Amino acid sequence: MNGVSHWQATPYTLPLGVGAGVFVALGVYLLRRRAEQRLVPGTVLGALLLFASGLWMGMYALELSRTDFATKVLLNQLGYVGIAPIPLLWFAYVMRHTDIADLPRSVWAALGTVPVVVIGLVLTNDWHNLIWRHLWISMDSGYAILVNDHGIAFLGYIVYAYVLIVIGLAVLARELVRADGIYRKQTAGLLVGGAVPAIAGVVYVLGASPVTGLNLPTLAFSFASGTVAWSVFRHRLFTLVPVAWESAVESMDIAAFVLDANDTILAANSAGETCLRVDLDDAYGRSASAVLPDTLVATLGDETDSEVTLTCDGDTKDVLVETNALGEDAVAAGRLLLVRDITDRKERERQLERQNERLDEFASVVSHDLRNPLTVARGYLELAHETGEDAHFERIEESHDRMEAIIEDLLTLARRGETLSDLSPVDIATVAREAWDGVAAENVTADVAVDRTIMADRGRLRQLFENLFRNSAEHGVTDGGSSVTVVVDTLDDGFYVEDDGPGIPEADREQVFERGYTTHDDGTGLGLPIVHSVAEAHGWSVDLTTGEAGGARFEFRGVEDVQDTATPEITTD
Repeated sequence: MNGVSHWQATPYTLPLGVGAGVFVALGVYLLRRRAEQRLVPGTVLGALLLFASGLWMGMYALELSRTDFATKVLLNQLGYVGIAPIPLLWFAYVMRHTDIADLPRSVWAALGTVPVVVIGLVLTNDWHNLIWRHLWISMDSGYAILVNDHGIAFLGYIVYAYVLIVIGLAVLARELVRADGIYRKQTAGLLVGGAVPAIAGVVYVLGASPVTGLNLPTLAFSFASGTVAWSVFRHRLFTLVPVAWESAVESMDIAAFVLDANDTILAANSAGETCLRVDLDDAYGRSASAVLPDTLVATLGDETDSEVTLTCDGDTKDVLVETNALGEDAVAAGRLLLVRDITDRKERERQLERQNERLDEFASVVSHDLRNPLTVARGYLELAHETGEDAHFERIEESHDRMEAIIEDLLTLARRGETLSDLSPVDIATVAREAWDGVAAENVTADVAVDRTIMADRGRLRQLFENLFRNSAEHGVTDGGSSVTVVVDTLDDGFYVEDDGPGIPEADREQVFERGYTTHDDGTGLGLPIVHSVAEAHGWSVDLTTGEAGGARFEFRGVEDVQDTATPEITTD
């Protein structure tokens, strides 16, 4: 009728509208968060449940706001699009959230037909009156409220709905007793959000509503919307990793992956994304075996932490894989996989192992090589006491010199190891000549022709040359007194030291760098190992070959000129 308003204001419209808006907003929020890989797969069910509830509440808010019968009936019918699937969505989400064994597809299909049939019956009720036998408007409360006189099909739907709702509430109640910490709070939020509307529904169906025709379950949902919203934001409801994922895990350098009970990838932080074999968007919801490196997948069945070698983003590293249960004996089953880079630690362990090996070698040298000249010295000391001949004292002195040489080389290796302490631009020729001045021996000459300035530890480089020069003097000069020339010259990527002595047999070349190996009666077997350790500390390679004149030739490669190198990496032990 013209001039007559078909709208009314009721005290129930605002809470219903606000509740509907909250549920829809939460549904959108959860779906957006799902796209950010932070939620369990059941999030879609949770979002659909929120959307359905929001639709029902929104339609009922509009229905209460209208006064004309036809519009109220239409809005009542549209509300069933949200009402009908709510029990099934609730039950499905609880089953998924509590990780209870899934039902067969045939059972889900049968349960899913009920909401479809109900919606069909609602839209065609004028033909059969199975949902409502009669509809009218009551003004008892001072507002125009549509009253539903329900039919047999509606009562059947109520039985169906409450069977699912009660089972879901029972499951949540059981899990509430078992759960602890944040999962207990999540379960409590779900339990309250489901129990309040269910109780209000019983009051409504029994006709005990204090306001004739008022749909109490819908109003109860407006209250539950606040509880659910609080639990979503306060207790991270619908998430498997509620405890500050962003602040505690996302910002970590440690690669982190969240897996459900079936080893499905649910989330990964930025560090973890580099280890995936596919893009994170493609990895979400897929089996770990399909997207994680095989070395990580192999550790999933381990009950203890595992150390493996892993290649992430082209970088090979040693890692420690830790598996932490999420929600054990609680409502959310899954695990957090942490992959820690332990490359530095493993390198320190390897360095310590090398140090221990050197200590063993030192102990061997002390117990064997030092004992020999000491025994000789004691023997000649006894002879000297008996005879007083000077020749015996000379032999004692020779034994002492031998022990001093061994001790000196041992101290060099023990104190310096593979450590560089003072890197600076060094002219190779200058250091080589300084080393020669300290080693110069009879029948040995040095020809230093190298022309190269490098970044090196000057003291360690001098040790390298001194030991090479001594090696040439000890092994190059024969008993006949033949002379030996030692040449130091340039290679394209380094330098070499070569003599024209008898050389080193090819069969012995792999052993000469081993500590304690020597073919000379007075050798300590430590000189060439010192050469090798100095080269290794600088990052150079050293190869032993035959020189042009048949002598020993030591080639040092990987040596960069000062102008070609930035701050060099220092190898420490």
